Amino acid sequence: MKKLKKFIQHLPLNLGFCMLLAFSACKKDKQDFRYDNRDITDARKNSAVRVINLGKFNQVIMSGDTLTNYVVRTLAEPLKIYPGTKFFPSDGRLGTTWNIPQELLKNGKAHLLAEDISEFGVQDRINFDIQEDGQQPVDYYALVSNRTGGTPVQQFIKVPRSVASPSDPAKFKIRILNLSSTVAINGMENLVGPMTLTWADGTPISNKTSNIPPGQYSEYVELSYTTAQLKVLTSAGIQVPGVSSDLIFPATSTIPGNTGWPPVNTNLTYTPFKSYAPGGIYTIVISPYFFRTPYLSGNPGEESKDYQNGMRIISDISEPLNNTYARVQAINVLPGVDGVKIMMNSKVLGSALAYTSHTEYQEYITGTYNIEAKDAAGTVLASTQLKLDANTNFSLWLYPDANGKATIVSVPNDLSNMIPRTDATDDGTYARNKLDYPFGLRFLNLCPDLPYLTFTKGNGQVFVDKYNTNPNASNNIRPGIFPIEYPYIQILPEEAPYQVMAYRSTPTVVPGSWASDIPVIKGKDLVARPELYVRGGLPNHEPGIYTIALVGSTKPSAPGGQKAKMIILKHTK
Repeated sequence: MKKLKKFIQHLPLNLGFCMLLAFSACKKDKQDFRYDNRDITDARKNSAVRVINLGKFNQVIMSGDTLTNYVVRTLAEPLKIYPGTKFFPSDGRLGTTWNIPQELLKNGKAHLLAEDISEFGVQDRINFDIQEDGQQPVDYYALVSNRTGGTPVQQFIKVPRSVASPSDPAKFKIRILNLSSTVAINGMENLVGPMTLTWADGTPISNKTSNIPPGQYSEYVELSYTTAQLKVLTSAGIQVPGVSSDLIFPATSTIPGNTGWPPVNTNLTYTPFKSYAPGGIYTIVISPYFFRTPYLSGNPGEESKDYQNGMRIISDISEPLNNTYARVQAINVLPGVDGVKIMMNSKVLGSALAYTSHTEYQEYITGTYNIEAKDAAGTVLASTQLKLDANTNFSLWLYPDANGKATIVSVPNDLSNMIPRTDATDDGTYARNKLDYPFGLRFLNLCPDLPYLTFTKGNGQVFVDKYNTNPNASNNIRPGIFPIEYPYIQILPEEAPYQVMAYRSTPTVVPGSWASDIPVIKGKDLVARPELYVRGGLPNHEPGIYTIALVGSTKPSAPGGQKAKMIILKHTK
């Protein structure tokens, strides 16, 4: 009885303790319920050596050990699912960039055999010795070795790479590596020789990255982080195509249109757009690639393949996540007012602005900023506030409101080139298309004289866009009010010559009456420097992210330099 009585006396305490344990157990189970979606989940240390696969090599044997799956799928198989391996867990095949794990190197050395294997057998094979160089990170660039009558080239090249951050954390580092060579006797144009890295309009970015001969690499240069279409030009000014799965014309390396046969030549050379992150380090490499080409002597739709030199963007380090910086530019469209300065927390953004001119982008640390527009005498014309989040991009437009008062509107620009689709996935999110070669147009009405403005193509035709489902992106745009949902119109690369026209519209009548007093602009006005196209044929437009804004006044009394017109602002470099 004594033992039973003692237990009964402590029963409330024991029950409370048991309940506490039960709740603790439940809480612990909930904390442990999580997913790990990484391909590699074990603790694995990488060496300072990488393999950059510039061919189509998909299988690897290192020091006699098979690291990939060596599984071959036929073209007839509907689902080409490849089993993963320890070192290639996603699909068991070699990709473009491979960081060699430290455990695969014995005394810092290993022998690598890479093969390109398909249902037709071994298409290409290379092998070389790998040597780790102490603390110096190095890349082994594996080159195409299967050649048909071409100039012999080295199968691989060892290149040191930098992992040191830029001196300015708002900048990125970039260099050019020229591995161009003649790998086959074919109908492709000769894109071999010294290469120069340029901006989209063909302007060289630095003397250090210009005229780099084959087999050589340049120094790294530091540039302000940006979204850009960097190009590579030969010494003759010919653009080197970017590596892609799309067709190119063999004689010009330009993009054919997707409609009709024979396909039309767009006179555009594909090179991808990219957001170069602050703190990022990149190498632009030029090397042979097996491009698809239209077989113009065959039946409609037939194609073949040939080697041509193409450019690729290689990240030399894991690309940093931008949690710190935003970019801002300013545009003065206040008629008759020059010498305007835009102040961000009392510090000037760029230089003084004449009417319709704009500043270059400037980087700012995240936070809330007081913005003022001052005239040449220092008088404050307008003010506002802007909260900057990381990785955002804004244009500050100074324009007159309906009463003629100076006003600043902050317009966010989406340079991600991510296009939301309308089909939802199982978890409720929406799928997206990533455009590496965008032709995005955004329209703004900054003319107080037109309460509703509609932008059209020639003869009032609507802008047809397979990605955009929002007619308000171009219809009935009110002064200073910009569309937010699906604000960009995406034009196709092969678009026929077109115009951009302004119409006086109403909420019930679209497009309305053509504003014949407003000059029409053409797609060719998007071509920044016609001299870039050294062959003579101009494209109908150039890729990029643009704003087309109506500015000025439609009043008959407006001076000539202040009459309403459309201006073009390109946001990508």
